[in-house]
Amino acid sequence: MKKIDIHCHVLPGLDDGAHNIEESMQMLKMAKKQNICAVVATPHYSNHFRNDKPEVIRELCRTLEQKARKEVDPHFRIFSGQENLASEDILELLDKRKVLTLAGSSYVLMEFLPSTPYSNIFRTVQSLLLNQYQPILAHVERYDVLREKGRIEELIEIGATIQMNYRPIGGRWYDETTRWCRKMLKEGNVHLLGTDMHNTKARSPETADAEAWMEKHLDPSYVREISYRNPLKIIKHEKI
Repeated sequence: MKKIDIHCHVLPGLDDGAHNIEESMQMLKMAKKQNICAVVATPHYSNHFRNDKPEVIRELCRTLEQKARKEVDPHFRIFSGQENLASEDILELLDKRKVLTLAGSSYVLMEFLPSTPYSNIFRTVQSLLLNQYQPILAHVERYDVLREKGRIEELIEIGATIQMNYRPIGGRWYDETTRWCRKMLKEGNVHLLGTDMHNTKARSPETADAEAWMEKHLDPSYVREISYRNPLKIIKHEKI
């Protein structure tokens, strides 16, 4: 199944992802074996990783795409984006174009600290929407506060887009996070999937186990929607 990865740390030397372009290429070759045909590169923006020079990110995307088209696939695409940690000044940074949306769209990949209260997540989502940005909650499985009944549904209702990582979906049935992820998928509460790949080892672009479970338990049309069609809508600047 062809896929587009909208959450990955494949650009070399910008954050805790790929250390150099050789590792970047190894990651992309692994991604290609998982039938990933395009990625949106999303280096962190946070206090620790002050990636506030978008042209550096765009230039690295261009360089890596050229190399990937020679070594991975002649049609491989790499789009620019960022994973932005929620902060008081995130709207100002977006408006001044110091941090990036995904592929130049209105979609913003937002990360929160695991300890963030639900009220703060709700207010951030609401604030972004009021300012004409479309917030995507990154790796939603990490926020325990969203596991309380009705909270994911409430965020979706006000306009949030939900992104889940592949890896926990393919976990063991007795793992609490895996069970919750599968429940959310069965209820249709996930809009996007991502590898969140950082390297070629512990955080590689592994999707096979998740796909095996989804093939057995979900409608094929829904799986294609969250792994390919919805990411394509972001790239085309269309509404999910």
